[in-house]
Amino acid sequence: MRQPATILVVDDERAVRMMLEAALRAQGYRVQSVGNGGDARDLLAGEEFDLVLLDLQLGDTDGIEILREIKQAWPATEVILLTAHGSINSAISALRHGAFDYLLKPAQVNDIRERVERGLEQRRTARQRSELLQRIGDSARALGLIENGATGQVPTQPANSDRIEVGPLLLDLRRHGASLGNQMLALTRTEFALLTALAQQPDTALSYSTLSEAVYGRAQPEDEARALLRPHIARLRHKIESTGVGGVALVSIRSMGYMLQTE
Repeated sequence: MRQPATILVVDDERAVRMMLEAALRAQGYRVQSVGNGGDARDLLAGEEFDLVLLDLQLGDTDGIEILREIKQAWPATEVILLTAHGSINSAISALRHGAFDYLLKPAQVNDIRERVERGLEQRRTARQRSELLQRIGDSARALGLIENGATGQVPTQPANSDRIEVGPLLLDLRRHGASLGNQMLALTRTEFALLTALAQQPDTALSYSTLSEAVYGRAQPEDEARALLRPHIARLRHKIESTGVGGVALVSIRSMGYMLQTE
């Protein structure tokens, strides 16, 4: 049975939040709501939502800034902007920052439900495509049909293994757990996917586009992929280095991408 989609409503008008909560819960969605950007950041720091309904004009924060942070931390989360007539141009501009769509306030309940379902359907389609590509890639690698990186080496880890070990680094693919030495790494879903892609081909430089496809299920232009991956790489590198454990290092390859280097 499919789990109900999780939705976060971010709007500083209490009446709007109550209306959206009631309309979406009536459709069977799991809904949380907050009234400012600070509370939204707190929730999003530890939880991924399927979709966020985000007011562009929050009292304490610019909605565009929250949108950017959502897309950096949770790229697969769909965001629908809520905006007044006077800020339509801002909403249209925000679409270029990764928003799925926007709604003019006050919006009709039927329009809200329709737009939300479209956003969730796009998320489901992207996830299914990503999983299919992963299965195809795993099967091809298992059969030796795909070579990896410039070295042409086959991955050292079996494609169907539930564990990846690179020196002191251990990844549990079934439980999405990671440890370095005897220390657990608290990774976001994106950081774990990124580290998994790198660990499958240690000591091999992977391009930004290749990593983007491995993490998000779609290849992107190198410049866009680099900008998208950079904050996740920075946080991941910090978490690895803060353990003080040697044996592996996350290194940048100038004008190329990143590599998990073994010592």
